[in-house]
Amino acid sequence: MVTTMVQEPREFPETHWSQLLELQNPAHPRHAEHLERLVGQYWKPAYLYLRAIRAMSAEDAEDLTQQFFAMLLSRRAFDRLSPDRGSFRGFLKTALRRFAVSADRKNAAREPRDGAHLFRFEEAEALWKEQDRGLSPETAFDREWARSVITEAMRRLRQEFTAQGKEIYYRLFEQYCGETLGAEVSYDDLAKQHRLSVDDVRNYLRVIRERGRVLIKDMLRDYLFPGEDLEDELRFILSR
Repeated sequence: MVTTMVQEPREFPETHWSQLLELQNPAHPRHAEHLERLVGQYWKPAYLYLRAIRAMSAEDAEDLTQQFFAMLLSRRAFDRLSPDRGSFRGFLKTALRRFAVSADRKNAAREPRDGAHLFRFEEAEALWKEQDRGLSPETAFDREWARSVITEAMRRLRQEFTAQGKEIYYRLFEQYCGETLGAEVSYDDLAKQHRLSVDDVRNYLRVIRERGRVLIKDMLRDYLFPGEDLEDELRFILSR
C-alpha cells in the first residue's frame, strides 16, 4: 500500500457536505449520480464487513450486500445523515450492522434487484480470502475502503501521467511505492534501471507523490462531514 507521500502544509479544505445533502433529496438532478458513486466505492467494504460477521457464508454475504444497497437506493435511507452522528463511513457501518440483524433485509429481499450485475463477488471473495480471520467487521470494512481509495488514486495517477507523456513518473512510483515489489528498491536502483539521474528519480517521485495526495484528498472530501479533519482521514487511509 502506498504510504510514502510527502507532507503538505495543513489547510482548511472545502468539504462536500452539499453532496451528502443531495443524497437526501431524490428529486435532486445529481441524486442518481451520487448514489452510483457511493455504491461503487462502498460495496466491497460492505461485503467484507458481512463476511467478517461470524458464520456469515459467502452466499449470504452476497445476498445481503445486494439487498443492503437495494434498500439504500430505493428508500430515504440518508434522511438521518448528520455531522453530529459521526463520520459518513461510520454512518454506513452502523446502517449495515443494523440491516444485518433486522427485519429490513427480509423486506429488501422482495424488492427488485436491479443493479446486481454491478457486483463482481468473485473479486470481493478473493479479497476476503486474503484477510486475517480475526479481523472485526469494522476493521475489514475500513481496510477495504482504504484499499479501494488508494487503488482508484493509482488508476487516476497512471491515466493522468500517461496522458501527459510522463508514464515514467508512474512506473517509478509503482516500483518504489507499490504493493507488488519482489524486493525493496533504492533511488540508485531505479536510476540505473531507467537510465536516469538519481536527482531525476527523486524529483519525479516527489511530483507524483504530491499529485497522489491531492487525488486522495479529493476523493475523501466527497464524504466528509463539516468539522471532520481531512488530514486525519488521509493519515487513516495511508495507515491501513
